[in-house]
Amino acid sequence: MSSGIDDNLSASLEDYLEAIYNLTLKKNIARSKDIAEMLDVTRSSVTGALRILSDKGLVNYKPYGLVTLTEQGLSQAITIAKKHEIISSFFVDILGVDRSVASVAACKSEHALGSQIVDRLLAFIEFVTQSSINGNDLVAQFKTYWQQECGQKSIETSYQTDKKDEIQLSLVRPGSTAIFKGVMAGEQLKTRLASLGMVPNAEITVISNSLRGPFVVSFKGSKIALGRDMAKKVMVIPK
Repeated sequence: MSSGIDDNLSASLEDYLEAIYNLTLKKNIARSKDIAEMLDVTRSSVTGALRILSDKGLVNYKPYGLVTLTEQGLSQAITIAKKHEIISSFFVDILGVDRSVASVAACKSEHALGSQIVDRLLAFIEFVTQSSINGNDLVAQFKTYWQQECGQKSIETSYQTDKKDEIQLSLVRPGSTAIFKGVMAGEQLKTRLASLGMVPNAEITVISNSLRGPFVVSFKGSKIALGRDMAKKVMVIPK
């Protein structure tokens, strides 16, 4: 599978593309000062990078103006962000690494790992997820191995559930229905889900569940796209 990324693009320039993409998602706009703050670099460094990206046809940039991605730049930024997500997901969901640590490691790794390795990581994550759905919880087995063989006394909450019959919504296969039981998160997420009508004992049907696309569920006659991180915090009992 082709990475879709310009081979002549340095790791630093990839970081700039990803930062512009993430800022646009969060704030709908990207400004030089915001890019500098996100990447912890000087404004002059941002200016230099934006000029190079502009010359490559990846961003629309004028001094003191807003920064936008061209169609080609957006395509490459999405590919870079997806690579980051896959590597981070492997560290967090499979290895149980703290999310903040995993994010930093993913930033450092995403530029060094080629598309072949990233594609294998994605396939492995999907394989482990499918195995868990089919009753062979490889992540739980690794947890046991880590505790017994490596002396790890506790592991991140991504491995933990309070009730053995409950599983993460993210593990429910497409077309299957589950009963909503609760959320392993703060009050803000609970309130948000409640406002959508997702209350205890509500039936949820998974429409789409793939790392390659959106996570979509249906309940009370409505279809809603959830973030994958959110789906991992929602606990359900499969029907």
